[in-house]
Amino acid sequence: MSATETLLTIVVPVFNREHLVRPTLDSIAAQTLRPLRIILVDNNSTDGTLETLRQWKREVETPTFAVDILSETTQGAAAARECGLRQVTTEYTMFFDSDDLMAPVHAALAVDAFRRNPDVDLIGWDVSVGNASGRFVGKVMRFYDTDVQWHNIMHGSLATQRYAARTSLFRHAGGWNPEVRGWDDIELGLRILSGNPKILKLTGEPTVIWRAHKDSISRQDFASQSDVWEHALEVMRAESHPRLSRYVGLKGAILAGDYAKEGESAKASALLSRLLAEEPSAGSRVLLRLAYALQRSGLRGVARLLRPFY
Repeated sequence: MSATETLLTIVVPVFNREHLVRPTLDSIAAQTLRPLRIILVDNNSTDGTLETLRQWKREVETPTFAVDILSETTQGAAAARECGLRQVTTEYTMFFDSDDLMAPVHAALAVDAFRRNPDVDLIGWDVSVGNASGRFVGKVMRFYDTDVQWHNIMHGSLATQRYAARTSLFRHAGGWNPEVRGWDDIELGLRILSGNPKILKLTGEPTVIWRAHKDSISRQDFASQSDVWEHALEVMRAESHPRLSRYVGLKGAILAGDYAKEGESAKASALLSRLLAEEPSAGSRVLLRLAYALQRSGLRGVARLLRPFY
């Protein structure tokens, strides 16, 4: 299958998913879009994941459904995604997590939207939240095509399962940063959106299910991985102009509130103190303290509540 015949590549990083990845792979194999290229990146798995990927490839690969399996020894989803991105030859790329599910029409809807809107750089969609078995639990994660930097930084609107884009857009933004081990999709999204791409949101029922479970690739275990989240904050602040840097600071104050909710008061105090020391505006320091207190109290929607002040 030549690159000129294929418009879309789906890149999936996989790490130790021997007993979890097959439903995801089968949902990809069920896509109605043909031709289609799939790149699976084994991220140095220590279980039987690699053989599971090879077995699936033997079962499903056809002349119009190409499957490549790559290996990336540098740990982390960002490193694995970047490994896959380097091998993409199609005009558009969709990243997908190894524990989520897509409806059979999902890839076709994305490609059809790109065909009908040739000036669009990035197409996004809402995502349903499911339990470990994939059953819808009544919650939807939104993709926002307005106020995009705010919603990306505060709500992860450009999480990998919520959009596809021109391959050139990913590359012009610099690709995935392997040194960012958490919120790597938010960090990449910040750089992508800084280029002011033309964005289109698909409407209708969500065609992706994000499976929430204890081993989710998108899990948010805050205090026990404080170095991961705080490194991401540092990288994003270094890349941001002052307005976006304030957004990142607010995200950090909310993170400190999460530490406190988890009983890690020392980590919470250390992070909040550092954020306050980095913020030159007295008014902004008041907002950071307020965000921390509200998040620590368990209030939901703190970022939404404080949006008018940013």
